[in-house]
Amino acid sequence: MTEPGEPVRDEHEPNGSRPGASTSTGPVPGPPRPGPHLMPRSSGGQASPVPGDAEPAEGVDPGTVTDTVSRLLSEVDSVRQAAGDTFDLDALARQTELLESAHEALTTALEDVDPR
Repeated sequence: MTEPGEPVRDEHEPNGSRPGASTSTGPVPGPPRPGPHLMPRSSGGQASPVPGDAEPAEGVDPGTVTDTVSRLLSEVDSVRQAAGDTFDLDALARQTELLESAHEALTTALEDVDPR
């Protein structure tokens, strides 16, 4: 039996251990951290290299990609404005084609920069 004010000891705890104290090496509390599979490939899950040490991607001109996507999005806006408030399946199909082309341009550029 315990005296008043004395902490209650669990029968399953070894002698001398404190209630709530843990010696396990389980997860550390705090915000979640990304695993190596979510880290950028260039760092290989370790510390990032010093800026300027990475090899520049060849064949990717950001200006060209930006111009291509901007042109495609301008065409999407033009088609939308031409259709006005009416529901036009042909206009919708054309917008879909243009947006898919813009997506493809961005995806290709991203794969050229980081082909994971």
